[in-house]
Amino acid sequence: MRLKRYIKYFLPWERLRSIALRAGKMAGRLLPRRNPSGLFFFFPFYQIGGAEKVHAQIVACVADRRPWVFFTNKSKDEKFRFLFESSARLFDISRLPLGSLRYYACVGALAAFINRHSRGVVFGSNNVFFYHLLPHLRRDIRRIDLLHAFGGDIEHVSLPFVSELDARVILSGQALSDLKAQYSREGLASELLDRVAFIDNQVAVPDNYPAKRNRGGRLQLLYVGRGAAEKRIHLVGRTAALCRCLGLAADFILVGDNREAIAEEHRSACTFKGEIADPSELNKLYAEADVLLLTSSREGFPLVIMEAMAYGTVPLSTDVGGISRHVENGTNGLLIENGEEERIVEGMVEAISRLDRNRTLLEEMSRHAYLYARQHFAPQRFCAAYRRLLLEEKT
Repeated sequence: MRLKRYIKYFLPWERLRSIALRAGKMAGRLLPRRNPSGLFFFFPFYQIGGAEKVHAQIVACVADRRPWVFFTNKSKDEKFRFLFESSARLFDISRLPLGSLRYYACVGALAAFINRHSRGVVFGSNNVFFYHLLPHLRRDIRRIDLLHAFGGDIEHVSLPFVSELDARVILSGQALSDLKAQYSREGLASELLDRVAFIDNQVAVPDNYPAKRNRGGRLQLLYVGRGAAEKRIHLVGRTAALCRCLGLAADFILVGDNREAIAEEHRSACTFKGEIADPSELNKLYAEADVLLLTSSREGFPLVIMEAMAYGTVPLSTDVGGISRHVENGTNGLLIENGEEERIVEGMVEAISRLDRNRTLLEEMSRHAYLYARQHFAPQRFCAAYRRLLLEEKT
């Protein structure tokens, strides 16, 4: 311990970090293994989550190459690890404290190791480690990131490394507008926007419209997601409680680790299913539900909306991010202006009451949602786009 203090006293942090990086690079050049695929993915988690599901789908598109996947942050559970295991070789480096000397030694080691691969490709999303890696890679190593949504702070973390990227994947026109404004504000060359590509996420869509068995009974309203602050799930609880006070025939079913995000006085108006990792079990809930609720303050284009529409479940959502790019208000879903929380709850209740009164409209919107998903969210387009991006395949 005294030796560590002595070293830190006489050597500034930048010098120590540089030494750790160089030591790591020396080790990386000596590693005996090679990654035959040349594909390296860096993701934060393998826990349950929409982003994690998308990451696993991207990896699955190149499963024939058996890529390597590194997880950089500590996952709260392992429930989605199996989604990656069938497609890739996995490495968990989440025990490295961010910004520690061991962390930078690992950055150096992996950079040197990746640089030993000709035609290497490095793809990352939602983690700092990926961006710290970029400046140490050879220029001919292809570097790509995915921005799920603008506003989660990763767009600021990534800013110093934008020129290091060969491509950026985004999900919405709003994200492109936000990037344009950010690049202009920060004095980045507008030509960097030419590297931005749209690739919509994908979901499996049933071959036939999954008719709702209980269309004339109580409305089934579904929420699927975390209890994170930006999801504002407390508004779902308030909506459920108000619907019950008004005597609306509506059941609120919540999936995910979100019970504590609902105010205690509103929980009795909700049914909590907890986290569901089994896709068939979740799809069964989509097939039974009439409406999907989303009350987020920010989004890209959430996978949960795509999954719901694939089963004819009508999205009822705040109008944020790229949602309006796919959800047409009054046709295949309903959008609520993202304003004051009280107005959002009122808008949600009004929309639910409208659908309760007009089941014909609900049926029409349900069929439009399914048909839209069938046309736009098919897996074939998704994998073809990512294989072009990662492998530079021509289709």
